[in-house]
Amino acid sequence: VQLQDATKRLERLGDRQERLGVLAGPRADLPASVVLSEEEKLKISKDLVDLQIETNKMKEQYEMESFELKNMILALENRVLELELQGEKVSRERDALRERLHALESSRKELADEYIILKSNYLALSKELDQEV
Repeated sequence: VQLQDATKRLERLGDRQERLGVLAGPRADLPASVVLSEEEKLKISKDLVDLQIETNKMKEQYEMESFELKNMILALENRVLELELQGEKVSRERDALRERLHALESSRKELADEYIILKSNYLALSKELDQEV
């Protein structure tokens, strides 16, 4: 009976050792998986940092291009304003020249009328002189 009890104890002890071995097996693999997990975490972290660097470079490039485009737009708007001012100046000069042209045409007509009057007076006087001579 004692021998049977000891055998049962030994069997239970063997079962427990087996269970412990089964449980210890995954735990033995656990540090390797933890190391792999840590390596994966580091790789993912490195990839994330690389993505952030690339994203920052793209943002910087976008901001630089945006700045250049805004400067170009401002320069073009400035040029448009200059051309509009120049157009207004040319319009004023054109209007002033038209007024001067009208004044000169009026003056020319007056001078032509005076010339016609003077010529007719000259011819009349010339006739009178011829008759007197």
